[in-house]
Amino acid sequence: MKLARILFYLFLITIPLGSRALLHQFINGFHEYEAAFLYLSDIFLVAFLLWYCVTQLRQHSHILENVRMLLGRYWLLATFILLAGLSVIWATSVGLAIYTFARLLLLALLAIAAGKLFRSEMIRIKSAIMILGGSAVLQAVIGFGQFVKQGSLGLGFLGEPILGPDIGGTAKIVVEGGPILRAYGTLPHPNVLAAFLLLGLLSLCYLWLKSSTVKERVILSGSLFVVALGLVISFSRAGWFVAATSALAVVIFGLAAKTYRYHAATLAFLLAVIGLSLAATFSPYVFSRANISSSEPAVTYRLDYNELGAGLIKGQPFGVGIGNQVLYSVRNDIYQSRGLDQAWQWQPIHNIYLLVASEIGILGLLVFLIFLAAILWRKSTDSYFKTLLAALLLLGLFDHFLWTLQPGRLMLWLTIGIVLGHMSPRSSKDRISPSEGGDTGSIPVEGTINELNGFLEAKMRDARSASQGFPPNFPNKFRIFGALARTILFWRRRFEIPCDTN
Repeated sequence: MKLARILFYLFLITIPLGSRALLHQFINGFHEYEAAFLYLSDIFLVAFLLWYCVTQLRQHSHILENVRMLLGRYWLLATFILLAGLSVIWATSVGLAIYTFARLLLLALLAIAAGKLFRSEMIRIKSAIMILGGSAVLQAVIGFGQFVKQGSLGLGFLGEPILGPDIGGTAKIVVEGGPILRAYGTLPHPNVLAAFLLLGLLSLCYLWLKSSTVKERVILSGSLFVVALGLVISFSRAGWFVAATSALAVVIFGLAAKTYRYHAATLAFLLAVIGLSLAATFSPYVFSRANISSSEPAVTYRLDYNELGAGLIKGQPFGVGIGNQVLYSVRNDIYQSRGLDQAWQWQPIHNIYLLVASEIGILGLLVFLIFLAAILWRKSTDSYFKTLLAALLLLGLFDHFLWTLQPGRLMLWLTIGIVLGHMSPRSSKDRISPSEGGDTGSIPVEGTINELNGFLEAKMRDARSASQGFPPNFPNKFRIFGALARTILFWRRRFEIPCDTN
């Protein structure tokens, strides 16, 4: 178990590190979204998951029975994975789709494994939160150095991009006619840095509410200031908005609980002082960036990409294949028809929900949303962690990196795993026995969400009826999804088996 903790903590440390090696290009010429990479974080992630799988196999001699139990508990997630796998069949680049699908499988397994180990306290959540908070402080310091120098710090071995206000492709703001480089840290874009700092900020707030000594609060005060500074100089407006909203939610959460009321009040005062002091110090930059114009490129491009996504969903309701949205749009002149002729303009849809629907289909998005709603709706032993997930999901309305880029994917699915690890059981059927590595309070998240079952079963019955009597020229994709609709409910019931609670 010590090895598992070490591997998991090393994985957490490497999440914001962009160190990677190019493995394969699926098209002629390099393009970020059509290439396969091996990241430093992949090494520790795969090692951790291998340990988890080997441990599970040792604990359960009947592999098929273990798979049945796993699918029964996580049937919504399994259905989403199945739909993503089916989309590979009609993808423009099957190789790219398989690569992206394999990453999705690893991420889903990460969420399940992390949830189970957090639930059984084999991995302590406080330790994980401290690592995230500490990593955020380090990234903020690196970002501040980049902002002061207006260039890279020579940390390429950690994945730091080559930066400079006059280098094409770098993110910058314009203040009084001059370009100002935005902070990156060792992440691929300032918006991704803002997301990681947001997780760090909320992690530090959690530690503040749980703190018991003056020394802890002094250290946390300095850490909160540094992370907030990093957020400011990332100049991510979505990051600012979500950070402010999430911090307010944390304070309200704390004030509503008697145990944390005093700490929440002092946290609110501290955050207000930090926010006002940073806004005053960086006022020329902040107010310039906060002024949003409907004609600025950051806004117009997002609108174009989202309109493009809506058109894709309408024209391809079953998706264009996981990981293939950009490639499909290029090869079908969809970007070009909107005047986006340059390779750097060929970016994913800047909304993860439209992006999921465009790649995996409307049904895939529906299942994904039900899965997320289920874990957010379910009672929790510590509802604070739902704030982390809700913050990321809110960010997903404004950008694509939670679905397309390695650090973003890891942040999203790690947070899902944290939430899974703090769900409360509803009945004895929801519990995982100690023989499975959990405790008697563990929970299979989706397995018994009765409110959703009736809705889903009705939809399945409708889809099953609609799938019968195909005309001879009915498209094959519709046949596949009709058959899928008939079988999901069958296997859902088949896999729903009682768990040992002794």
